[in-house]
Amino acid sequence: MQTKRPIPLLLFLGLLLLAISGVAFYLSQNGHQLPGGSVASVKILWLGSVLFYWYWLPGVMLLDRNLGGDRRLLALFLGNMLARAIIELGMMYAWHNWHPWYGISHDLFTAGLCFFLASSSLLPLIRRYFQVMAVLFLVETGFAWYMLHHVVGAGPVYFVPAGEQHQAILLLTGLVVATTWAWLWLWVRQWLSLIWQTA
Repeated sequence: MQTKRPIPLLLFLGLLLLAISGVAFYLSQNGHQLPGGSVASVKILWLGSVLFYWYWLPGVMLLDRNLGGDRRLLALFLGNMLARAIIELGMMYAWHNWHPWYGISHDLFTAGLCFFLASSSLLPLIRRYFQVMAVLFLVETGFAWYMLHHVVGAGPVYFVPAGEQHQAILLLTGLVVATTWAWLWLWVRQWLSLIWQTA
């Protein structure tokens, strides 16, 4: 029988680890200890949010046996994202040959993958997860396109920095982050209620 406690605990642990690593990354990036230029604080919130949605959350969902065959869909999605992480981090911080078009291409591919996984899902809960993730990849495509065309630096640029010239996109980022966390709160409550009913 599946125990109730590990999943909420793991979700909280993921949020805590992302908060700590987000502060450390923000200080390192803006202290010019890492390549890629400065990063606005709201962009750190966006980065932490999508890391949680695209890596930690599906990893925790794989532990829920009640999701049945949809766990294979989650494993496919997570494998796709782990491959991106390995390749992209190497290109950004080891080989220094990453370009926003690589990210945009993968964003569009994964948005299509998410729509396909949503149509293949047997569970409304997982179907909604993939539908929202597909939309977030399209949003990320827009953010990357903005960075490509509106942010310049002396070296490689990986992020949108703070500044008046980027105020509109940073405000939009904040609104997206707030909206997605409101959705996640409702979605996780529904998921946990199902776990407690069946545990």
